[in-house]
Amino acid sequence: MPASPRTASRGRRARTAMLACLLLAACDAGDRSGTLPAAASVDWRATTYELTCDGVVPGGFRARVVDGEARVPADGSRPPFYEHYEVRVVATAEGDVDGDDGGDTAVLLECSPQPSNGILQEVVVRAGTGRPLGALPSPRTLQGSAPLPPRYDSLSIEDGEIVAAMSAYAASDSHASGPSQPFTVRWRLGPQGFVRVLPS
Repeated sequence: MPASPRTASRGRRARTAMLACLLLAACDAGDRSGTLPAAASVDWRATTYELTCDGVVPGGFRARVVDGEARVPADGSRPPFYEHYEVRVVATAEGDVDGDDGGDTAVLLECSPQPSNGILQEVVVRAGTGRPLGALPSPRTLQGSAPLPPRYDSLSIEDGEIVAAMSAYAASDSHASGPSQPFTVRWRLGPQGFVRVLPS
């Protein structure tokens, strides 16, 4: 017995709806199977970072920067009794760090706990897929007997290594005058994180 016009119409609508669902599912699966946006497409002055303010907050915190800056509230009732952290994107460098030919990025951040006049520096590194690769060791690891840790001047990526142009404090330098001794440090990604490349 042939279907009534109303029954046939319902059947066509059901098949159309099922086809649309299948097409949407396929499109969604295609989106999910793709990789994250390449690092080169990320606006590093408008994204979210995880940092420790060079160890001031050992557990770390998230800072979403807008126009290269963020203000992150702190718990002023607990040590070290800061009210907030001011974070700023200072510089970026792009190149292949993890050996996959992707466009990895090293980002130099400055973090200032408030209230204070201190400015701390931290370098975080992201893979070309957006995956965090880690952070460079603290400038304090390069301080030696100097009165203050050295400061980053610029970053670049060369032959798989992050090259940091820095300035160290001499015995006669002060916080007000800034560091006066230029030097360069190279870092390479190893199994346990970034390790310093010593001159051969």
